[in-house]
Order: sequence, then structure tokens, then C-alpha cells
Amino acid sequence: MPQRALARILAAAATLFVVIALSFFLMRLAPGGPFDSERPLDPKIAENLRRIYRLDLPLWRQFLFYLQSLAQGDFGPSLHWRDFSVNELFAHALPISMRLGAEALSVALLVGGALGAIGASTGAGLRQKLGAFAVDAAALIGVILPAFVIAPLMQLLFGLTWRILPVGGWEDGAWRNQILPVATLALPQIAIVARLMQTSLRDVLAEPHIRTLRAFGLPPRHIYAHALRAAILPTLSYLGLAAANLLTGSVIVETIFGIPGMGRYFVDGAIGRDYTLVMGTVVVVAALVIAFNLLVDLAYAWLDPRIAESASR
Repeated sequence: MPQRALARILAAAATLFVVIALSFFLMRLAPGGPFDSERPLDPKIAENLRRIYRLDLPLWRQFLFYLQSLAQGDFGPSLHWRDFSVNELFAHALPISMRLGAEALSVALLVGGALGAIGASTGAGLRQKLGAFAVDAAALIGVILPAFVIAPLMQLLFGLTWRILPVGGWEDGAWRNQILPVATLALPQIAIVARLMQTSLRDVLAEPHIRTLRAFGLPPRHIYAHALRAAILPTLSYLGLAAANLLTGSVIVETIFGIPGMGRYFVDGAIGRDYTLVMGTVVVVAALVIAFNLLVDLAYAWLDPRIAESASR
């Protein structure tokens, strides 16, 4: 187990380095620059600005300076929000994005897991058939509709038609302002988690050891408790991808709902060619996704010892 953990950590560090390098050089090679605008700057002023921000150096030297700054925990100054550093912007935006993502993931696991368990209920009665049909229909709708369609529909329905929730804004994290963004982020994940749980639980409930438990007359709640532990493994393996989807989906959701999170700063930085802000966002999101996938991988091996045993052979 320690060797497996060390190998995963080294692989995660190498992956993060590749992401940083690719993002850095692609950003620098893109047309335009942070000081390009409709009213061109005086050439002397533009030259001084490029020298101050070290943009006049060769790309490989800029990359080395950036790695040195990252090692010190410094993402550098923002080229668009010139009164702030990237660290100062993230100190305000990162907790907001992580809060939305954690709430959306929690809702997806609770609601999706419950729907999947209902849909996997055995039996040929009308209640079981209706439960399975409702899960399938909800999952299909959740997968088909993207966030940029769900968000305006919710704003139109709950904000403008019924006037029960605000259509945007943050208001220091007021609960009413969180409902629509969290629901928009969670709905696609609820659909996927429900389908994963439904399929996995159905397969586990058909296993011979579950039939043996039924033959011994074990109560249904005890049987489900045994089955859920095995059925939750595919859902657990999806959590890494779900975290990535939530973090990348927050770019659209935060922009539509006017939430001052990481996604909104990423959009502003990309439009304004703010190299340091975009790079900082990519590094933070990539590090969070890689770290979450690493934790899921280790937790999966802990819950299913057969994986650790097969890896050690």
C-alpha cells in the first residue's frame, strides 16, 4: 500500500508539471498580448511594461522564472487587475468556487445515490417500475441538458416567472443566492450518479451471496446495507471525474449567475490575455482535480483490498 501511494503521488506530480508546461507555452504562443487594446500604447510604454513583467525574455527563461515563483507559492501579479496580485484574487474567489463545488457534489451524491437505490429496487410491482422509469428519465434529461441551457431556464422559471429566487449575484454567500447555481452544477452529476448506482446495485443484488442472505431470511434493510458497500465502488471511482466536471462547469455557471469565483476570473483573464491569472487558475484547478483523483484512487484501494493486492504482484 505505501508503494502504491508513493507511485500515485509521483505520477500526480508529473501530470501537474506537464499541465503547467503545456498551459504556459500555449498561452504565450496564442496571438495577442496583455497590453493589446483598441487604443495601442506608445511603443516605449509597451516596451517598459514588457520589461517590468519579464515578457521580453525568451520563453524558456520566462518558464523557469514562473516555476521559481510557483515553488514559493506566488502566482505573480495580475496583468488585467493591476491593483491586485493573483494570490489576492484567489484568496477571495477560491473559497467561493470550492464551496459551490462541494455543495453541488454533496447534493449529487445524496440525491443521485438515493434515486439509484430506488431505481434498483427489485420486484415487478408498479412502484418498482415507476421508480426505475423515473430514474431513467431524470438521468436522460440531466445528461442531455448542458449547464448553459439549465442555468437560463432556472433563471427564467424561478427568478423572472415565479420571482422566488434571485437570478444572480452572491450577497456574501446568502443561501438564496446559492440554490440556483448549486442546482445547475449538481443536476448533470445527479443523473450520472443515479445511473451508476442503479446499475451497480442491480448487479450486486443479483449476486449469489445476496440470494443466500435472502434465503436465510435476513431483513431487506440488512441485505441493502451489505449490497451498498459493494455497489458504491463504481460511484466512488467516478468522483474524480465529477470533481473535474464541477470545477470546469463552474466557469459557465459563475459567469451566468455573476458569482465572483475562479471561473469568472478565468473568463476575464482569458479575454484580457492576463497570462498570470489564467495560468494561476489552470494550476489551481489542475492541482485540485489531480489531488481529488489521488484521494479517490487511494480510497478505492482501501475499500477494495483486491486492487492493492493485484497492484503489489
